[in-house]
Order: sequence, then C-alpha cells, then structure tokens
Amino acid sequence: MNRIVAEDATRQGRPVSYSMVAFVIILMSFAPGLHAADAPVLMILEHKEADKKVETKIETKDGLVASPVKGKPREQWIIRPGDTLASAARPGERIVNFYQGSGIQSMLLFIVKVRYFPDSEGRWLPQFQLNEEPLVVREGKRWKPLTTVQGIPNLIVQTGTALPNAEGYSVSLELGFTTGATSIDAWVVQ
Repeated sequence: MNRIVAEDATRQGRPVSYSMVAFVIILMSFAPGLHAADAPVLMILEHKEADKKVETKIETKDGLVASPVKGKPREQWIIRPGDTLASAARPGERIVNFYQGSGIQSMLLFIVKVRYFPDSEGRWLPQFQLNEEPLVVREGKRWKPLTTVQGIPNLIVQTGTALPNAEGYSVSLELGFTTGATSIDAWVVQ
C-alpha cells in the first residue's frame, strides 16, 4: 500500500518521504486512544483507603471496565457526579451496572440510573438513582433473593444524607452492604 501511495505521489510531482508515511501510520495507531481520553466523566466512584479518599473516574463510554481496585472490599462506596455538560438539550440517560467478581463468576451488585439535570450555571449535572431491587425466584411458598454471598442476601444500605429530587435522583449516593465489606470489581456503562 505504501508503494502505491508513493507511486501516486511521484506521478503528481510531489516528493515522498517514507519516514513521513511511517510517522502518519504510527500516529494513526494512537488516534483511538487519544479520542477515548476525551470521553466525559459520568461519575466518580469513591472509597477510603488508610483514611485517604481514592477516586475512580467512570467515563460515559459504553462497555465493560475492570475496576482498578478489583478484589479490594470496602465497607462504604460513594458515587459523586462527574463532568457537567454544556448542551442545548438534556443529555441522554445512562445506566451503570456494578459487578463483583469477573467472567462467569461475576455477580450483579446494583444498578445506578443516571439522568442529567440543569445546575445553577445552566450546565447539565449528572444525578443518580439506585436500583436496589433484588433479583428473586420463587422457592416453594417463599421468594428467595438470587444475589447472595455465602448464603446471605446481599442487601444495600444507603448511608448518605443527600435527599433525592422530585424525580427520585440524588446528587450523590453513599452505600454499603448488609454482608459487610464488598468489592466492586467491574462495571458496564450503557
């Protein structure tokens, strides 16, 4: 292909620099990585580690992302807003599924719905609604939660004081689990 480009350029009377062609090819290989860095931050997942706040940015790009703190259980997780967006129309809603484990062993912990609301400066601020409806199956005459850890239902406890707006969305979420410290190992943004 490079020979064809070089021959075409030579026919048109332009000098060809093979080092320039190689440079362009190398630069194009980095282009997807550069474009991905431009994705706005949807939310910040925060926890404490040795009394220091550790923040993990969750971007708006779709797909499965492994957590940088995978396998490190925490008593409390905090979800804070990411970037505000300037737009004439409200940005679309997003859904983030949070998982423990990986591969076949992964277990859905909870789902956060994200909707944008205008802030005092007219920009769109992400706010959150926790979907803590457990998946259940009928076992005899009783309902049994599917989400269990060592046989104990994994129920979410919200510890934050942020009150939801009229549509049920909060500026931040603070949560823990009744089973104790739990790791968030991955998430999927949709």
